[in-house]
Amino acid sequence: MSLRQPTHVVSLVTPTKHLSRTEPCRREQISQGGSLTGRKPRVLTVVLSFGVLLAVGALVHADRRRRQALDRVERLEADHSRITHAHRNLVHVAAHDSMTGLLNRGGLTERLERTLSEATGPIAVMFMDIDRFKSINDSLGHGAGDQLLQVMGRRITAILPEGCTAGRLGGDEFVVVMDDATDLNRVVAVAERLTRSIGEPLELVGRLVRVSASVGIAIGPDQDDTPSSIIGFANAALHRAKEGGRDRIEVFTADVRAEMQRRAQEERALRRSIDAGDVVPFFQPEFDAGTGRLIGAEVLARWLRDDGSIANAAEMLTMAEDASTLERLTSVIMQQARPVIRRLSALGLPAGFRFRVNLPHRCTPRAWRDGQIQSFFSGIDATMLTLDIYEAAVLGDVVGASGVLTDLRRQGARVCLEDAGRGGAALSMIRTLPLDEIRVDRQHVDALTSHPNDRAVVRAMVQLARDLGLAVSADGVETGPQADALLALGCTTHQGHLYARPMTASALEDLVLRHAVQDVSGGSML
Repeated sequence: MSLRQPTHVVSLVTPTKHLSRTEPCRREQISQGGSLTGRKPRVLTVVLSFGVLLAVGALVHADRRRRQALDRVERLEADHSRITHAHRNLVHVAAHDSMTGLLNRGGLTERLERTLSEATGPIAVMFMDIDRFKSINDSLGHGAGDQLLQVMGRRITAILPEGCTAGRLGGDEFVVVMDDATDLNRVVAVAERLTRSIGEPLELVGRLVRVSASVGIAIGPDQDDTPSSIIGFANAALHRAKEGGRDRIEVFTADVRAEMQRRAQEERALRRSIDAGDVVPFFQPEFDAGTGRLIGAEVLARWLRDDGSIANAAEMLTMAEDASTLERLTSVIMQQARPVIRRLSALGLPAGFRFRVNLPHRCTPRAWRDGQIQSFFSGIDATMLTLDIYEAAVLGDVVGASGVLTDLRRQGARVCLEDAGRGGAALSMIRTLPLDEIRVDRQHVDALTSHPNDRAVVRAMVQLARDLGLAVSADGVETGPQADALLALGCTTHQGHLYARPMTASALEDLVLRHAVQDVSGGSML
């Protein structure tokens, strides 16, 4: 047998006697040079004296296998195309924010890494957020907040020049990367266009709303700059813009870098001092301004410096919050305050005396779930405690927080909402949380005698507390006129420098004993 092109059967040369053994239809195809595959054949001559049908069948089978293989290849190519398309979609989704369509944190970090590695000149990173975005969420609802974020994303994209990339880190935080920051004035001009565009009015849930944005700018790359560090520098500049009054643009400078390094050193020192016992409890007394009776004391944290000075309390708390050590700080302070509370209780405290304890301004949801909040007060009679909570402390898990607070109230503790009157969301907590008391915000007390609006707010809060069966107290009472105004409005529980400054445990013991003697004699200490 000789094969010239062993692919397709088209012509068969063989003795006629062998054709007689073939089926009529196949004989016709073979004798006429037809194709058994239905395709236009290529020439193949088979010369043999026997086995005709076997040869033809084998070649037809080979052709069928070839067509099946081609079909499989075509299906594989189609599957590969679909897989490639799906992979591209997954890569896009993984790198982009579903809310705005901008790069997400991961995509932005990858983009910034590439920009830093390829940079031949200075680049700029802008960190911006919407001023008072939280109040929009609280007053108009989260749906309106989401709509605002989507509009901001579109506006940022529309305004960016070539060579810029935008991303959303989360919440209302946006970052813009400029590949060319040779001209700082141009960078600032782009930031100004962004803030103007963001500031254009828009309609949310049927209301016309105008917002503003603050921007921090960092120029890099500097030595050892990473995406995280340069975004951090821009964020530090943003905080300075916020502190300067919002709706501002600040550029990260050497002074800002020095301030960041100082702050980082302070945070490390604070952590060491908390663990070393150099942050100790002080106590600020609380009085019934109507009778002059000592009715309680607030447990406060004070940082004793190596030079004997006491660190600014507000700065220390802000630092502890930034360093995520508030819960640790509260735990350590209560461990030190526990024996003081027991000792004072044994001495004999005035009837109804309670220690006021501030829960951390921001509690993680886990702190409410794993018993950490309850552990702060372990070994203390709950009937001696008033727990001051802030709105931000419960927002992460309102249901969990309500359950823990309800349990502590069953044990005899009282629960007070701090900073009531500051924002609509804090007032909404009055009907959500299990409360016994609301506390007038210090800023309203400060302006009580000089601004009629603040006086009206305090009057409304006192009336609201009465209607809900809640007690009301005031913090930060510094002057006689403030005390008189609060008494006239019906708020009698006062605390502030007018009455007593924060003091050590031994000083509080002396004060308690003096008031005990005064109570026996029937006089007043105020």
